[in-house]
Amino acid sequence: MQIKEEEHIMIHYFILLPLVKKVLEKDFQLFESGAFKVKGPYLDMIQEALRMLHKDMRHIKQYMHQNRIRVTFQENDGMFSRYSYVCRGYEGSSSYLNANLKRQTRHCMEAYFLKTSPLQSDSVLH
Repeated sequence: MQIKEEEHIMIHYFILLPLVKKVLEKDFQLFESGAFKVKGPYLDMIQEALRMLHKDMRHIKQYMHQNRIRVTFQENDGMFSRYSYVCRGYEGSSSYLNANLKRQTRHCMEAYFLKTSPLQSDSVLH
């Protein structure tokens, strides 16, 4: 038994979006405490991105619950991050190159800054 492509993508975003959240929250703190003459537009843009991100994370969490999917972080050896998952009784694992996770995090941030959801642009999910 294999997991569906849609389930695999949702597992991927379940792993990726918390990384995006961490970066946006850290950037918000840096802009807030930074010596910028006009902080408002930057802070507003990050806050809007975080609102959209939280909405997507809620959607993914509901999907994971409804489809009985659990994901567990295993390890980060500096080069790769490894996760295991259980989906409808099927067990599997995924390894992600950290540099690739960073690139995908940037891609998601760009989507949120353009007021679009990366989930909406993923054609497999629609």
